[in-house]
Amino acid sequence: MKSLYIYSKQVGGGDISEVVKIERREMLEKIKDVVEICGDLYVKSQSALESLFDELRRVGYQIDNLREADYRKKDGVSVETMEKNGWSLWFAHIDVRRGKCASCNGLIDVCGIQSHGHKCELCGAVTYYDIIDGTRVQFSFIQRNGDDSGIADITMKAKRWDTEAGYLYFYPEIFDGLWLQGERVKQYFETNKDKWEEVEEDGKKLIRVIYPQPWNRKVSAIEPSDISRHYFNHKIVRVWENKEYDDCSSDFPLSESMSIYEAWHWAPLKRSPRLHEKIIGAAGMVSRCSYYYQDGRPAFYDLYLQRMRLFVEHFTELNLDAWDRMIRRAERSGPGMIMTIARFCHDKPEVDNSPNFGNILVGLGKALDGQKLIDGEMTAMVDAIKDPRESEKFFGVFRK
Repeated sequence: MKSLYIYSKQVGGGDISEVVKIERREMLEKIKDVVEICGDLYVKSQSALESLFDELRRVGYQIDNLREADYRKKDGVSVETMEKNGWSLWFAHIDVRRGKCASCNGLIDVCGIQSHGHKCELCGAVTYYDIIDGTRVQFSFIQRNGDDSGIADITMKAKRWDTEAGYLYFYPEIFDGLWLQGERVKQYFETNKDKWEEVEEDGKKLIRVIYPQPWNRKVSAIEPSDISRHYFNHKIVRVWENKEYDDCSSDFPLSESMSIYEAWHWAPLKRSPRLHEKIIGAAGMVSRCSYYYQDGRPAFYDLYLQRMRLFVEHFTELNLDAWDRMIRRAERSGPGMIMTIARFCHDKPEVDNSPNFGNILVGLGKALDGQKLIDGEMTAMVDAIKDPRESEKFFGVFRK
């Protein structure tokens, strides 16, 4: 059985592409003008698109026309806008994922398999419990009537979940949350005593809260942010040609889904103030400077550089040799790489650099730990503090 490669290209003696393999007897390489970047397919012509569809359907893919997608109609976005702005216009996906019951080893539907109390359709065994005795639940009390406790949470250990009655029972011990610790956790618990009640079961005191299944914010007393320790009586596998693969196996020969772009509507892209966003986004990276650490640590590794090069080569008017020279000298940090690429793409680039409260947390955290902040970190932290919305988010963490 041969492997069918969607796209492969040699540059400078090394394979710089990510090769997406589809198990078929024929090679998709015969289709010209199809370029794979970051798992997505960019097609340069209508004829290439039709040939690609033939190959994908022969393998077993279903192909959705996103021009007819509900979200486009709901948002009032025109097809012309999708084409001009380079939106994905097709979505290919294949149904290969199955659940495997640990009790009977049968293959079952994955729909609902990790919902609390789900049962195997073959043998009737429970495949999953979300909450069992000893599960730790980190949660916030839901505030109503205009109450505001800022960012606050608490952790408690569950005893059981009565899904029929819609109650969750906790042991009375209180543990630190992510945002609150020590006495402040206890104060938070007592402040919200109208949202829980103390009950007794088998001579032991428990804390009971309203927690329906399915969860409904309008009804529930709590909103979990983390639930750890579940009961699993199944695993997820992928099945192709009667062979099972572990869910995370790198040997699986198919890409389960792919976005497909009709590049002839917008390529080649000319130099522009925001061209860098298209290039960086195609590589699967964020083009906002404040998203990254500001201390100079690397963020753009070789894989991302390879993806960007493919996009530049096939879908822009940029000089590829000049691009290669620029990349060799570019700083690998998030902000450094973004600014270098942006300046290469246009003399007056428009770069998104909006610091957020995460920059405050990181900056103050390092300062309190005795570490020195570099200029970029200090600037991002100060700018975020000056922003009323971001500073409000930050100080909300410390409200009582």
